[in-house]
Amino acid sequence: MEVENHDFSVQNCANSSCFIDTDIDNLVDAFNHKTTVVWKPKLNFVNDINVIIEELKQYQTFVGLDIYEVLVSCGHNLTWDQEYYVSTEDLNWFKNNEGKKHFFSSLNEKNTINTIEEYRAVMDIHFKLVELFELQLENL
Repeated sequence: MEVENHDFSVQNCANSSCFIDTDIDNLVDAFNHKTTVVWKPKLNFVNDINVIIEELKQYQTFVGLDIYEVLVSCGHNLTWDQEYYVSTEDLNWFKNNEGKKHFFSSLNEKNTINTIEEYRAVMDIHFKLVELFELQLENL
């Protein structure tokens, strides 16, 4: 995990009020910056997500799709719990913006998600995958 941090410096002036004003200004500026967390998933995890995505792309619609059947059809191509364990970093990436964006945009390349039903179905699939990976973290 990378955390971007914004440093500030204090400039000395001849009089003490300049120092205090500058110090306060720098403190205010420091709190105005947002800290960003960048999750870095393992390559094995991303590869497994891509295997699932490729399997999902074979279906005409996502509505009514049982993700657990899809995972069974992926079979031996999935490597988690064999070659590596899903980490908190992997899960946080998948749950948050970058992972969710990767999941949705990859699915949307072949099967356009253009109805609210399709969108809800993909959201449900994503949610069930997150639950599955969370279960593995609990078992460690």
